[in-house]
Amino acid sequence: MNVAEETRGPRTGLSVSEVKIRLVDGGTDGLIGWASCVVNGALYLNNIAIRRTREGSIILTYPGKRSKRDQKYFFFNPISREAKETLDVAILGKLQGMGSRGA
Repeated sequence: MNVAEETRGPRTGLSVSEVKIRLVDGGTDGLIGWASCVVNGALYLNNIAIRRTREGSIILTYPGKRSKRDQKYFFFNPISREAKETLDVAILGKLQGMGSRGA
């Protein structure tokens, strides 16, 4: 399967396509780059952060804002494990396909 074209979640029915990654040099807080994608050919998601954890894992974090009481409110994020896995496979698979420039 070419993750650059489309990734379909077997249990969710979600399809993720048009994955684009913008790598950053010298990112802070483990930042590796930014991702965007299209879900089900109808919804464009942008500014998904790709980060390396202190333990060395690579994860996605979703955009949001903090309230005055320091509560985080996400603009969007997956709400099921299956949806998260579908996005992870599509975006992190694309990053892995970029070779040494990415992961």
